[in-house]
This record gives sequence, structure tokens and C-alpha cells, in this order.
Amino acid sequence: MIKSYGVRETTAVGTEAERHAEEIRLCGFTVLRGVVRAEYLDAARAGLDRLYAEQAAAAGGADRLARINDANIVRCPLAQDDLFLELVTQPRLLAVAAALLGEYFVLQQQNGVINPPAGDNYQAAWHRDLPYQHFVSSRPLALSALVCIDPFTAETGGTCVLPGSHKSEQFPSADYVRAHERGAVGDPGDVLVFDSMLYHRAGTNRSGRLRRGLNNVLGLPLLQQQISLPRALGGRFAEDPFLRKFLGYETEPAGSSFEWRGRRLEKLAG
Repeated sequence: MIKSYGVRETTAVGTEAERHAEEIRLCGFTVLRGVVRAEYLDAARAGLDRLYAEQAAAAGGADRLARINDANIVRCPLAQDDLFLELVTQPRLLAVAAALLGEYFVLQQQNGVINPPAGDNYQAAWHRDLPYQHFVSSRPLALSALVCIDPFTAETGGTCVLPGSHKSEQFPSADYVRAHERGAVGDPGDVLVFDSMLYHRAGTNRSGRLRRGLNNVLGLPLLQQQISLPRALGGRFAEDPFLRKFLGYETEPAGSSFEWRGRRLEKLAG
């Protein structure tokens, strides 16, 4: 029992999702332990490596990606491998998202992040996953869910966060950053979940081996997807009631007023 006086209101939590949601509301982040089973992780490592090689080749080489600050990023891997849809639809993760965002949220983006040893990584700069925004909201607009495919530690260049910075419009001073930044440590299969307005950065990988993660942004349907998942998927999963919403089929902008009305009439008829 925690002692207090003068307290008339207290947050009540009864489930794992509610406990993690409270941590995100107050300090901006939490770590869900052991979400992804070990047998998925080897396939995820191989899948990210393969897809990055394919995407880099399609772009004309990794050096061309580096010129646009997109080296070592696998864009929208779920469009090429269903495994990555499986990783972002884990029930424990979705329960935390529902506790904070409500029952209707959309996958705004999914990117595989490969942090090579001692390599340059533009994600090592402090940023928000909703970048260039300097406002705060009373409730989260989006959550970032970073699946640890490899160990996330200080040695491997794990993610650093600024607790509470999702509540600050301005980026803190350099003195504050140096005094308060904190490493969010995770084992393979853990998921670091944070308010997408929390300032964070990747660390420097000194381990001598790759450190891979899968970053997902789950947001309110008023936000635009980074890449149109309905188009990238070519209509796949549109018949599944949950995935139809989650993947953005119902919030994809209509191409005309005729199409917009047609969608609503189709729902009415259904």
C-alpha cells in the first residue's frame, strides 16, 4: 500500500495494458517484455537483411540511399513479407494501443531499422516520429512500437529517450539532454512502445554486429500514412474486418466525390 495524504483521485489499473498505458502517459515510454516468440526472430533478421538488399538494388545501390538519408532502412517490409504484419499485430501490443488510442487506430508506417557497427546513422540525431511538430496534445496522436529483433543495449546502439519530452513543445536544452537522457534496454522479442511525440534517438553500435529493429507507428485515422498500405498491398487483407481498418483501407483518400459517396453508399447497403 502506498501512503499518501490530501489525495482524492488515483489512477486505477487492472490489466497489463493499463499499466503500460499509464507509463506512456506519464513518462512517455514503456517496454513490453517477451512479446515476439524466438522462432520469429531468426526469420525477421534474415527477412530484413534480404529485403534491404533488394530495396537497395532497386534504388541503384546503397550509396544512393545514403544520399537521401535512407541507408539501412527497410521501407514497408510487410508489403513484401507477411511475417512483418504478424510482428505488428501481436495481441499484447494492440491492447496497449487500444488503451491509449481507442478502438480505431491505423498503422501509419512500418520500417525496418538496421544499425551497423560503428556506422553512420542519421537516426542517432534526436527526433520525434511525428517530426517537425512543436505542440503537445492532451492525449496521444500516435504510438511508436519498436520491436527489438536483436538486443537493444548501450553496446549495440539501443534507443535513448528523453522521459516526459512528449509533454514539451520545445526540444530541451543541451544541458537537460545530457543530464536526463536514458537508454531503453530491450532483449530480442521485447517491444519499446512510446508516444510518437517523445524525443528519442538511436545510439552508436559498438558491438561489432548488426542491431536490427522494426519500428511501427500506430496512429489515429486522421493522420496520413507514410506509404499507402492499401496500394502497397494491392488489396490484400481488405476482407479482414480488423486489418481493413488497421491497414488504412477505410481511411485511404477517395479519388473523387463520386468515389467518396460510393464508399458510403456501399456501407449503407451492407
